[in-house]
Amino acid sequence: MADIMNTLFGPLAKDYCLYFYILSIVGFILLAAFLISAIIYGISKRKGLEYYLNILALSVGYGIFYFQNRLLHSMCVASK
Repeated sequence: MADIMNTLFGPLAKDYCLYFYILSIVGFILLAAFLISAIIYGISKRKGLEYYLNILALSVGYGIFYFQNRLLHSMCVASK
């Protein structure tokens, strides 16, 4: 029984740190693409201040996703 528990919930190999690295790259690309497209759309359609505040609020979510995965990757690499 302990073998099954260790297999299911035990620590993973260091190779799995790559997962957080890839997610941080994806998060940064999503953040950059979102900001660039939103700013270009806002300028071309002459959007008001409320639009840009919404864009700022949404970009915080992408930024947190990027930072969280970058932090987890750093912790994973440093722990081994």
